[in-house]
Amino acid sequence: MTENQVQWNAGTIIYNYDDKADFAYLLIEGEVLVKSKNGKKVGFINKNEIFGEQSILLGTNRTVTAIASKNSSAVQIPKDKLIKEFKDTSILIKAVLRSTYLRLTNLDSTIKNDLDSLENFDK
Repeated sequence: MTENQVQWNAGTIIYNYDDKADFAYLLIEGEVLVKSKNGKKVGFINKNEIFGEQSILLGTNRTVTAIASKNSSAVQIPKDKLIKEFKDTSILIKAVLRSTYLRLTNLDSTIKNDLDSLENFDK
């Protein structure tokens, strides 16, 4: 195991909603369950996917809870390293990432508003 590699047993909470964001992670093995603020399952992180980067790049606290759903290992990416890599990226990639993150952040309210609109459609 390298110095920036971490391991979690199944069921370990990696971070909670509203935690300070100090690290992002690149999942090497296993699977990570992602839960919303309300505890609803909203997705999974699989091998070779990065997670935890959104809060760092947007300068917010954690917007979800991440839990190892299987025994897992990941490369831990410090906040300062991720920010440096992001700053060194082309403006096009920065724009794509920012718009994607903002869309994901707004997805919960968009879905709720769409569902509310559908409920009122028949009235």
